[in-house]
Amino acid sequence: MTLKNTFGEYSFVTKVDVTNLEASVEWYKDKLGLVPESKYDSPSWRQLSIPDIGNFAIGLNLSNSVVAGSAVSTFVVNNIVAARESLIEKGVEVGPITDVGHEVQLSVFKDIDGNLLGLRQNP
Repeated sequence: MTLKNTFGEYSFVTKVDVTNLEASVEWYKDKLGLVPESKYDSPSWRQLSIPDIGNFAIGLNLSNSVVAGSAVSTFVVNNIVAARESLIEKGVEVGPITDVGHEVQLSVFKDIDGNLLGLRQNP
């Protein structure tokens, strides 16, 4: 059974708590190339789509207490080395690439509130 069988048409939004919506929107736009979807704007929420991936977005949720590292949203990429280098060139501190078994490679980085984000390359 697939999600489409379970839910019908669907999309996926991952929520990330942030302390400053505007600064976070700029960070996600500038560092990751995400595109704001202003139709979802509210005083405590901004949503950004990921170009070339339909029906998937990151929602930035204004919060007074951000628990860094409580969730990791991961970008699955074809070339983790190139993706990591691209982030480093944009001033993002990115952890080393780790082989976690079965030829799966991971690397993590943080946004401006300390939320963990990941890069993953499958074999």
